[in-house]
Amino acid sequence: MKPQTIYKGLALLALSFTFVSCFDGDWDTPDMTNPPYGNNTIQEDEAQLVTIGELKSKYASVIAASGFQRISDDIKLRATIIGNDIGGNIYKQICIQDATGAMIVGINGTGLFPFLSVGQQILIDLKDLCIGGYGQQPQLGDEYNGSIGRMTTEKWEEHVRILPTHDMAQIDTIDFDVNMDMERYCGHLVRLQNVVIGDADGTTPFAPEYKAGTSLTYNGSTNGYVHHTLNGESMNKLVLRTSTYAKFAEMVIPTQPVTLYGIATRYRDTWQILIRAEEDIKQ
Repeated sequence: MKPQTIYKGLALLALSFTFVSCFDGDWDTPDMTNPPYGNNTIQEDEAQLVTIGELKSKYASVIAASGFQRISDDIKLRATIIGNDIGGNIYKQICIQDATGAMIVGINGTGLFPFLSVGQQILIDLKDLCIGGYGQQPQLGDEYNGSIGRMTTEKWEEHVRILPTHDMAQIDTIDFDVNMDMERYCGHLVRLQNVVIGDADGTTPFAPEYKAGTSLTYNGSTNGYVHHTLNGESMNKLVLRTSTYAKFAEMVIPTQPVTLYGIATRYRDTWQILIRAEEDIKQ
């Protein structure tokens, strides 16, 4: 095993004990001035920077068609991570946001959260990555079978630089409204107050255990995800989407109204709220 690989593994192990799984910005944060993760040679040139809003606007037709396109321009994106795989409900992805919008980054790897923590700011070299729409949800990644998919972890680490800043204060957590502009706000960190979750009877969990080799069908959901209604809205407009592999999957759904935090993704014309971890459920 190469010394660099050993060092990175030890660093990840150390970070796993350092981070506090909290979403209020109260962290014990490691030194990120020269992290053993990502590409520290990527330069932050203001002339090359684009915003998420600008990126979504330029590739709006590709995203709307659920297609993909490889980025050929020498441009970079600076954003803040608002969601990762720490709670098991976001899988092989991170969610990023800036003042102009939000999107998903598909990465074919797990255990991403130690370096890619919520609140961590990153710089992404966009040249040669793909942008597209998965059910019209904007996503960065790579081509997979003729559509937008995940990039390899090796490619991701070549294209990302961990910045020495860790701050959620710049990120607006907006109050969710099922009628808000889907193109503008899909992928955003949201808050849902006084929410009643469907199927709550004091015994039903968020996502019953998925049996390997079978197809889970529950509330119209398949492939290891369960959908619940929120405040009685139609499932064609809004669902709470929970993986059966989420760490809180077996948690019993609260019967009383709760406040939820999560990522408001879309699949075509349906909002899909992704809770990041159990801490996002405020009873």
